[in-house]
Amino acid sequence: MSSTVMRHDFQVISEAEYVPLARRETAKVLAHWGMSEEVVGTACLIISELVTNVVRHAAVLSPTATVTLAVEEQAALVLVVADAHPLKPKPLPAAHDLGGRGLFLVDALVREVHGRAEVLPETTTGGKRIIIRLPLAPVAA
Repeated sequence: MSSTVMRHDFQVISEAEYVPLARRETAKVLAHWGMSEEVVGTACLIISELVTNVVRHAAVLSPTATVTLAVEEQAALVLVVADAHPLKPKPLPAAHDLGGRGLFLVDALVREVHGRAEVLPETTTGGKRIIIRLPLAPVAA
């Protein structure tokens, strides 16, 4: 991350009962930073979906995940969820009965606010980092 103004990292256990903990920690930190309710709500939903994906798809190789919340000087909120599983997720073109709603929803939220999403290798664990950048300033349509 470049030119970080604020940053908060925390670990979450890769079990379903810890997803709400990740959501509450995200809400607490972003509210403390003075983020709007809309930004906090969007960020909490994204973090919940990404941590849920770790629980469902990566827990076997990643007993914990690292969540990073940061604000960059370029007026962007950065949300990162990193795990130790090497499989890179791909959003499905549409949600369906067999799953795929999580990343589909995250992708839709990111596009709606003209943000960016990327998946990068996590060299220290052999896993990956999912990085979401959400603009904090309004974007012209």
